[in-house]
Formats: sequence, C-alpha cells, structure tokens
Amino acid sequence: MMRISIRAYSPIQQSHSHDHHQLVMPLAGRLNLLINKQQLQVGTAECLVIPAGTEHGFSAAEQCRFLVVDLTHLPAHLLHLSQSVFQLSDRMQPYLLVLEQLLVQQNQHLLPAAQQFFLQLLEAEQPTPALDKRLRLALLYMQEHLAEELDLVQLASKASLSLSQFKQLFRQQLGLSPGQYLTTLRMQQGRTLVLFSNLSVQQIALDCGYQSASAFSARFLRHYGQSPQQYRGYGLTS
Repeated sequence: MMRISIRAYSPIQQSHSHDHHQLVMPLAGRLNLLINKQQLQVGTAECLVIPAGTEHGFSAAEQCRFLVVDLTHLPAHLLHLSQSVFQLSDRMQPYLLVLEQLLVQQNQHLLPAAQQFFLQLLEAEQPTPALDKRLRLALLYMQEHLAEELDLVQLASKASLSLSQFKQLFRQQLGLSPGQYLTTLRMQQGRTLVLFSNLSVQQIALDCGYQSASAFSARFLRHYGQSPQQYRGYGLTS
C-alpha cells in the first residue's frame, strides 16, 4: 500500500500512532513533533520518517502544507535511521512539486505512474543528516517570518555565527546564498497560498514578504513560468 496526499495540521498538538510507515515532507512551513520525548522540527527540503507503531505528537501553523506518504513497506535503508529527519536530495526536492501539482489537479491518469517513479527515487535516496543545527535554527526562523523584512546580520545571529561564517556555511550546505534561499522559501509559500487559499494576490504578496502584488507576481512568473492567477487557474481547472 502506498498513499500520497497533501495535508495540513492543527496548531494544537495532537498525538497518535498508526500501523503503517509514514514520510512527511514540508511543502511550505514546518512541522513540530514530539517523538520518544524528543522535540523535533521538520522544515522545507527535509523528510521525516515515522516507522509503523511509533507514537508521535504533531502540530503546525494552519497555512503550512505537507506531502505525506503512507507506506506498508518502507525501503530497508530508511527503516533504521540514526536520525528521524534527513535532507532530501537534489533529485527528490523538485519532484515534490510535480506530485503536488498532480494531487491538486486530481490527475488520476498520471498519478499512478508518478507515484511509482517516486518510489524509485525513494529507493535511490541516500539519507544524509539534516543540516548543521546552527544553520537549521536560521532556516526555521526564515520559514516562520517570511512576511517580515529579514537581513543577513539578523539571520547570522540566530545561528550564533558571524556574518562571514554564516554566508560560508550556508553556501557549503545549501549551494545557494541566503538571499536566493529566502526567495525560494517565499515562492514555495506563495505557491501554497495560491493553490490552497482564496486570498487575493495582494494579500499573498504581503504574507510572503513583498510590499506589492506586482513585485510578487513578477518574481512568481520568473520562478514558476506562470503568473499567480494563471497558476491558480491551472491548478483548479486542470
């Protein structure tokens, strides 16, 4: 059995276990967890592995969205990880967008093949530990404050690093500058709000840290090849 879905969670912590394995990959925002008395956070470009029978508490802000995969059989190399959270590969990350679009469109023609390809990618994943803990603190802060003006000095302080150390570590681990990564996060959040809310483009722009709908729309067009209005219409009507 494999079931892939897009889910949102309550900001009020809930707790349960299930008789299947589960993978949780944030599309926008982060998931807060309590597993074996340990507090965890899972952010963008990361994957959480919850083995069958594991009791876990979970909560998230209402605007956050997650790709959730329920599996009867989990690839053996993912079943006994030393850490529950690992960094997704550069091959897997963009494929989440493909799955998201097909799920939004409820494209039953292409979904079965897309899910099988996802399984192939999953088998090929070589889990690497989540990012440096200091860097993750800055990334999680970014995700929670996308509507605000963020500067590099502020983000470096969240990681307890000097500005030069922060820039260097960021580039080493993510292959992007902090500014480029922040833009990616804002676009992911914007895409989620375009697809899953009835907010105006102006309000979505403000929620993603842009002061005008035109600036947000121009960036969105460059990033996804469609305007927010086109993207919303495509997701709802295809």
